[in-house]
Amino acid sequence: MNEGNTELSERGKLALELADHIMAYHGQLPDELYSRLQRHFSKEEIIALFFQIGSKNGANWFIIAMGIVNE
Repeated sequence: MNEGNTELSERGKLALELADHIMAYHGQLPDELYSRLQRHFSKEEIIALFFQIGSKNGANWFIIAMGIVNE
């Protein structure tokens, strides 16, 4: 991506689609989406994406449960 260019790459768009889908469907991943991930990401990168999505989601649940607010 060029500096100043806000358009996402295909990989970036797919990563965001994955995050949206995981959040909306509680981790359920259709075969079609996983197949597209495999075309654009290595196995290690897919694991890293799932880890990042899960850890951020878990941290947000903790923040909500603890009633932590940004001041």
